[in-house]
Amino acid sequence: MRGGSWQWLACAGALGVAVLSACQGRAPDEGPPDVDDVAAATVTLGDGHCAGVVVEDGRHALTAAHCVRPDDTRVELTFQDGRQLNGTYIHVDPGRDVAVIRLDARASVRPLEVADGLPLPGEPLVFAGRNDRPGEPQEAMLERLGRCPSLPDVPAALFTTMRGRPGDSGAPLVDARMRVVGLVHGGAACRIATPTAGLGALVDDLARGGAALASQAPLRAR
Repeated sequence: MRGGSWQWLACAGALGVAVLSACQGRAPDEGPPDVDDVAAATVTLGDGHCAGVVVEDGRHALTAAHCVRPDDTRVELTFQDGRQLNGTYIHVDPGRDVAVIRLDARASVRPLEVADGLPLPGEPLVFAGRNDRPGEPQEAMLERLGRCPSLPDVPAALFTTMRGRPGDSGAPLVDARMRVVGLVHGGAACRIATPTAGLGALVDDLARGGAALASQAPLRAR
């Protein structure tokens, strides 16, 4: 199992009693998410130029805004097992480099939770990578939070030790509880990520818009 050696990240003693309690509070048939769930929730977009991740209610996915071409309104998502699902861009924010996709149907994977807050410098992170590229997940670290010229609306971009490649843009970085904390943005070896704090609430708001929202033209923040 790909995530077997990563189980400590979800319920390790180093994360404290609070995390252990959260893990123990889950239903017996649904353990804490692991890196296999991250890999399953990670998708490639269209012709494979970027990646994304299914989050929250399973009807929405996040990706990087710079992955959205100017005339894009629809996109095809490909999952780890080769299945495909279409969706509509309903929110695109170039300043934060984030975009939200409303899926035509609920994805048949375990969606990932979006963390409410920023990770802290020194915190361990996991990068599972694209689902169409073989390789082991990377254990990375958040080196610092800071400004990035290509993220003008982000006061605290994530500068990490992950080793990315072109095409990884929009792929998720997760914390020890497998919650999405960032999306690959770029930089040297794709080590910079845009934070996703607050996007869980945004997805919830968009979800409450229902089918009518999904049929609208893409929403542009800039």
